[in-house]
This record gives sequence, structure tokens and C-alpha cells, in this order.
Amino acid sequence: MPRGSITGHFFAYSCEWGTISIYMSSKVLDHFFAMRPSVRSLVFLYWIYAFTGGMVGVFTQIFLYQKFTSITLNVIAAMILYTGIMIGFCVPGFLAATWRLNIKQGFMWSFVLNGFAILYLLRTETVAHAYSAMFLWGVGQGVFWLTVNTFELSETKDHECDYYSSVLNAGNQVLSLAGPATATLLIWCSSVVLHLGTYTLLFTFAPAVYLLGFFCFSSIRDYRPNPVVWADVRHYFIDTRNQAAQVYTMGNGIQQILGVTVPPLVVLLILGSALRVGIYNTFFAVFSAVCILVVAQYRTPANRLKIYGITTLCLVAVTVWFGYAFSFAALVVYTLADGIISPVMNVSSHVIDLNSMEIGRKETDFYATMLLRDFFLWVWRLIGGGLFLCIIRLLSPEKIVLSAGLYMLAVGLVLTYAGAFVLLHIQRGTHVRS
Repeated sequence: MPRGSITGHFFAYSCEWGTISIYMSSKVLDHFFAMRPSVRSLVFLYWIYAFTGGMVGVFTQIFLYQKFTSITLNVIAAMILYTGIMIGFCVPGFLAATWRLNIKQGFMWSFVLNGFAILYLLRTETVAHAYSAMFLWGVGQGVFWLTVNTFELSETKDHECDYYSSVLNAGNQVLSLAGPATATLLIWCSSVVLHLGTYTLLFTFAPAVYLLGFFCFSSIRDYRPNPVVWADVRHYFIDTRNQAAQVYTMGNGIQQILGVTVPPLVVLLILGSALRVGIYNTFFAVFSAVCILVVAQYRTPANRLKIYGITTLCLVAVTVWFGYAFSFAALVVYTLADGIISPVMNVSSHVIDLNSMEIGRKETDFYATMLLRDFFLWVWRLIGGGLFLCIIRLLSPEKIVLSAGLYMLAVGLVLTYAGAFVLLHIQRGTHVRS
């Protein structure tokens, strides 16, 4: 084909894609601004949390590794973080139910705790202080998830749940690009231009971003939960839907702890530097956001499980192959698949997460089940982290250890889908988000 013809086709396709993108963006914005004010506020608060997490999340792991040079300590730090999340979720949640406190206040306290923990982490010089900072950061995140999950379940209607999750995750993908890019700029300014230290500006600016959340609180209504009683605990274990949800929670917990620790270490081992990892990861973020918005136009409660099943099967296959090949070519394929599949899968899993929390007794609501579910999610996160620590001790070299971690991650994905499959089939015909 002549060069001019190739250029012409490229230009034509670019114009066509640009027209489609503008049309989709306009349609998405119309849907977004059509949301009720309380739901829009939830989206904004989630995006603030996602942006700060995108800034400090990866670089927190790099900060800890550069300071203490131990992968084992990084894994333990992640387990401590998740322990803080469980305590921040369950303890204030139980106290709020006992004393009928307003859950809405959790947004403010979560942002205060998160900001303080990040500033504290910047000043740490010992492992104990670093673990303390990670624990406090986990508590802040736990309070945030307690509050946002409560209002997701109480504020969003069934017909808007899928699109709400799509918009939420699309924004999260865009911010996962903007967060590391902003962090990279702050690190460069802090270390090269101002000579303040590598992470000083980053860990100072990130807490300030949480202040934006204070403009979003007024549109959210008050919510005072009912007390948690023994009948709620008994219902959690004997109800058929809750039993299926516990299988989903088991897979989800194992998947989450391994997803946080294993893939970043694999990418670091293959690419060789944190800077290359950051550039490589941010390259696919906008494309992933576009995939979410495309699927949002076609996702319905009827096809939610089908989309989740197809994407899970594809991601499991790619993850297993990545663990086996463990090469740069496999990394490229895995990143492409993960960049396309995970955001699409996460929208369905976000709605199914809400399903797994919403199975309360007829005499009450979702609240007690939500607290119990988070406690057992923490248990399975620790079990997954503990198993991976055993693999670190028993196997060598690092390549074999991380390959085993990828295989474990694939098993967690399968368990998560199996639980979701059973849960949604049991819920079919009931008045739940199915």
C-alpha cells in the first residue's frame, strides 16, 4: 500500500475514533450530571481517595523498600495495613451501631487519619515506626470504606448501580494515571529543584488533597445504623446466600493481598527500576478508562455475571501464562490484558461486592452483614499474605517465588468468580442487587 494511502487511512480512523470519543464523553457527562446530588458526592469523594492513593500507593512501597531493602518487610507492611483497615472498618462501625452515631462523620475522620499517617510515614526512621504509620493509614482507609460502603448501599438505587460503578472505576483509572504522574513531578521538584529530599513534597502535598473532600459532605444525608445483635451474627453463618458470599469473600481476600504484593514485584524484577515501572504502568491507564466507559453502555444486571465470568477466565489464563513464561514479552501481554480486562471486571465485582454486603435479616438492613463481611475479608487477606510469606521462605530464587505468587493469584481469581457465580444464582428471583 502506498505511503500516502496508509497516512490517509490513519487520519480517517483517527478522525472517526475522535468523533466516537467526543460522543461517548458527552453521553457519559450527561449521565453523570443526571445523577442525584448525593450520588455525585459519593463519586467525588471516591475520586479524591483514588487520586491520593494513586499518588502515594506505589511510591509508599518503593519508599519502604528503599529505606529497609526487604521484600518480606514490604509484605508484612501490607498485612499490617490490611489489619488497620479491618479495625478502622469494624470497630468504629460497631460503636456507631451501638451508640447510634452518624456514619456521615466518617468521611471527615478518615481523611484526617489518612493525611496524618502519610505525614508520619515521611518522618519514620525505624521499622516499628514505619509499621505504625502503615497501621494508622490502614485505620483511615478502613473508616473511609465503612462510610462509603454504607452510603453506596443506602443511597444508590438498583437501576443506577451499574452505571455508578462504571463511572466510579473509569474515574479511578484516569486518576491512576494522574496520581503517579503528579507524584513523579513532585518527587523531581523535591529532590532535583528544591533539594528537600525525594519524598518530602509528595508526602506533604498528598494530605492537602484530602481537604477537597470537605466540600462534598453537605449533599450526603445522615445515617444512623441499627445496633448489631446476635441474630445478625447467626444469620451471617446460616443464610444460604451468606454462605455463598463467604466463598466469594475468601477468594477476594486472597486475590487482594496477592494482587497488591506480587505483580508489582514481578514488574520490578523484569524492568529493573521503579521509574521504569511507573512509566510502564501509567501508559495503559487512559485506555483502561475508555474500556470501562464502552462497557458501561451495554452492562445490565442481566449480563453482569456473564461479563464478569468472561473477563475472569481471560485474566486467569493470562496470569498463569505470565507466571510460567516470566519474560518481558509475557509482561507486555499481561499488562495489555490486565489493562483491558481488570477495569471491566472491577465494575462487575464492585457491584457484586455490594451484593455480598447487602444480605441482612428481614427485620433490619445490610449494616451488620457489611461489618462481618469485612472482618472475614481481613482473615482471608492475612491467610493469603501468610501463605506467600511461607513461599518466600521455602522457595528460591525470586523468580520461582514470584511465579508461585502469580499462580496463587490465579487461584484467588477463580475462587472469587465461583463465589460470585453461586451468590448471584441464589439471589436470582429475590429483591437484591442481582
